[in-house]
Amino acid sequence: MEKIEKYESRLFSFLNGYSHEVENIIDVIDKVVLGSISALKNIVYSYVEFIEFIGIVGRYSTIPIHWIWIWWDLKFGQVKNPIEYPFFEVGGHYLYGKPGSGKSTFTYHAMMEYAYLTGKCALTTEYMELPRKRLDGSAYYYHQVFSPSDIFQDGEQIAGFPEGFNFIVYEEMLTKYNQRNNKQSTYNDEVIPMIGAMGTQRHQGIDLFYFISQLPVTDVQIMLMLKGYHVPKIAKKFDYAYWLNTGKFRFIIKGWWITSYEIVPKGGNDYELSKTGRLFYPCTLQEDMKYFNRLNMKSTYDSKPKMKVKAYTV
Repeated sequence: MEKIEKYESRLFSFLNGYSHEVENIIDVIDKVVLGSISALKNIVYSYVEFIEFIGIVGRYSTIPIHWIWIWWDLKFGQVKNPIEYPFFEVGGHYLYGKPGSGKSTFTYHAMMEYAYLTGKCALTTEYMELPRKRLDGSAYYYHQVFSPSDIFQDGEQIAGFPEGFNFIVYEEMLTKYNQRNNKQSTYNDEVIPMIGAMGTQRHQGIDLFYFISQLPVTDVQIMLMLKGYHVPKIAKKFDYAYWLNTGKFRFIIKGWWITSYEIVPKGGNDYELSKTGRLFYPCTLQEDMKYFNRLNMKSTYDSKPKMKVKAYTV
């Protein structure tokens, strides 16, 4: 027993000494690492302050010549306040383009940006947003899906738009309101009160109506109520940061080129499109674009019964 006790004593003494040495090494490493980080932070802050100082000196020392650059930026620079974009003007807007042109991605980005600007979200006729997850794993959405028939029935608006939503999006007008059906009561029962709602939208707290379509025109009365007509074209860029992290090639949305038109009435039910300009709308919400539902109408068709295929016989 005495030998065992001596062995235990030596063992514990060795372990205590080893633990003490390890702690000393860790302390030294912490001091070196934290000291290096602190020194690097001070260098970066000093550099930033120096750049800011140089900027101030440069601006003051170029009076009044720098007014040339100010005038140039104000005249030709990119619109910096999103509210100034023509497709954010209060009213109805028509988004036209063939499949893959970027209509829906543009609309989703506009929905998110307008939500951040106003604190209100959008009502959409299709599931344009993928679910986000809370910390407990439950799903939630910023934007909500609605059915026009819940608001417009029998030629009247039977319900008001819910509070907290000021952006109404009709995804793919071709499937919603094909103008070939404009003599049918089911068509008019929804379209007529919807046009009325566009005329009173500010009284109802609605800022924007978006109509997305693969057809260049829709019902003439809807067209004549529009504030703007826009043709988006998506622009993509190489994701350099992703390549650095993974070594894989990927392209992400850089933004959209938007060609805008004004609807000019010509008398009766006739009108023409007058081009008002072309601008680049940058994609500044890359993280939010991860929640765009690329196949937002897929669930609608997945829920339909499948056609039975007959076996081919000779």
